[in-house]
Amino acid sequence: MPAKHYSIKKNRLRAAYMTGIEPVDDYAGLKLTKETARRLYLKAIDSADAGSQWGRLSFDASLTENMTIYVYAAATDLDTVYDENGTYRIDDLLCSDTVRDIQKKELLTGLSAERFVGKSDILLYGLTGQYLYIAIDVIGDGEGYLSNLRVDARGDQFMDTLPEVFRERNGFLHRFLSVFSSIYNDFDRQIDELPDILEIDNAPKEVLLEYGRWMGIDLSGDFLSEEAIRRFVREGYRLNRMKGTRECLMRIFDIVLGEPVIILEQNTIRAYPEALEADPRIRSSSIYDVNILIKKSLSDRDRHQLLHLLRQFVPVRTRLHLIQLKDSGVLDTDIYMDMNAVLGEEAYGIFDDNMELDDDVIME
Repeated sequence: MPAKHYSIKKNRLRAAYMTGIEPVDDYAGLKLTKETARRLYLKAIDSADAGSQWGRLSFDASLTENMTIYVYAAATDLDTVYDENGTYRIDDLLCSDTVRDIQKKELLTGLSAERFVGKSDILLYGLTGQYLYIAIDVIGDGEGYLSNLRVDARGDQFMDTLPEVFRERNGFLHRFLSVFSSIYNDFDRQIDELPDILEIDNAPKEVLLEYGRWMGIDLSGDFLSEEAIRRFVREGYRLNRMKGTRECLMRIFDIVLGEPVIILEQNTIRAYPEALEADPRIRSSSIYDVNILIKKSLSDRDRHQLLHLLRQFVPVRTRLHLIQLKDSGVLDTDIYMDMNAVLGEEAYGIFDDNMELDDDVIME
C-alpha cells in the first residue's frame, strides 16, 4: 500500500485560524510571538475514505524552556455537528473568530480528541475517520518557531511484512516498529526533496555557498544577503567569463550594493576633477590601481569582505581602493539663509548665481 503524506504548508495555513502566531518566509514556518498563549486550528485533512486510519503527525519546534506545547488531534467520518439551533461545519467552528477557545476545545473533546503534551512527533494510531482535525496550543513566555508540519496517513512501513497474527494495530509491536518506520519515512522524504533542495531558487544558503566554491567563487562570510548569494550563483558562469573587465565589477556592485558606482582607472581619472580633489590617493594612482567611488556607507569589516570578493575577479597585480563619497551640499538659485545659519560638516558645496547670504552666516 503506497504511503499518503499531507504537507501542512501555505494553502492549509492560510485557511487556518491563528492567534499569537505569525507566518514567516511565505508560510514556510510559523513564528510564535511573545504572547502567553498562541493557538492554531487547522481545517480538516480529508483522506477521501470513510474509516481511514491515521499514522503520524510530526513537525519541528523551537521553543524556550518556559514554553509548553499541546497538540489536539481528532478523527471522524462527519464534517458537521448539530444542536437545537442548527447544523454547523466543524471547520467553520474551529476557524471562527467569534467562537471562544473553550468552546473549540469542548468541540474537540466531543469528537474524542487525543491530547499530546510536549511532543512534536506523534503517533495517531488510535484515530479513525475520514477527516482529521488538528489544533496546537503553546503557552509560556518567550518566542518560538514551528515548521515542517506533516501528516503521514500510513505511519509505518513494516507491519504488512509480518504474519497476520502480529498485525495488531496500536499494539506494542506496532508502536515499536514505528520508531524504525519514522526513520525510514524521514529518509525517504529527504531523498524525494533532494531535487528541490538542489535547485538554485530553492537551495538553502549552505548549498549556495558550495555551488559558489564549485565555480571558484568564495561567498563565505556574513556580508552578503542570501538573495545576493543566490544571484551570484545564478550568474557565476557569466561573471567568470567576464573576469578582469570593468563590466564584471559593475555587475558585482549591482548585486552587492544595489546601486551604481564610479570606477576610475588611470586612463580615465583626469575626466573627474572633483574626484581628484576628494582623496589624495586618486592623484597618486598607478596603472595597476583601480579606484572605486561608492556612496553606500560600509563598516570596516564589510569593506574587507567586499574587497576579498572583488579580488577574485580582477587581474593579479591590480590594487583596488574603495573610496566612500560624502553627500555634497547644493543650494539652488535665490536661496536665502537666515541669521546664524550653520553648515556643521565639511562638504563640497555649489552656490548658484545671485545667492544672498545674510549677516552672521557661518560655514565651518
